[in-house]
Amino acid sequence: MRPGWDGTPVTPFDEFLFLLQSPMVLILIFASALAVRFRSEWGGVAVVVGWSLATFFVTGWSGTGGTMDAALQEGCVGSASIFITVAVAVGIGVVLYTAPRRARKE
Repeated sequence: MRPGWDGTPVTPFDEFLFLLQSPMVLILIFASALAVRFRSEWGGVAVVVGWSLATFFVTGWSGTGGTMDAALQEGCVGSASIFITVAVAVGIGVVLYTAPRRARKE
């Protein structure tokens, strides 16, 4: 799965850094910044859907036919738990920040 692997077990933080460098995730980081900057509700929805898809595709859940399980056991791929946690936190933050503000009734 990782041709440049040197034989040392990959930690969850190393896996997080590796997954963070994928082009899809880099585009989503930029899109998240734009959605937050312009407080776009629909942009926020699109970004959250994008983070969900990115989590599905870059973590190997998209169907690798047992290759991912073997790589996890061998140690060349680490746990994606930190990446998933950060993706969920970004999604929640974008939704809360871009949600419409309700006017106070006085």
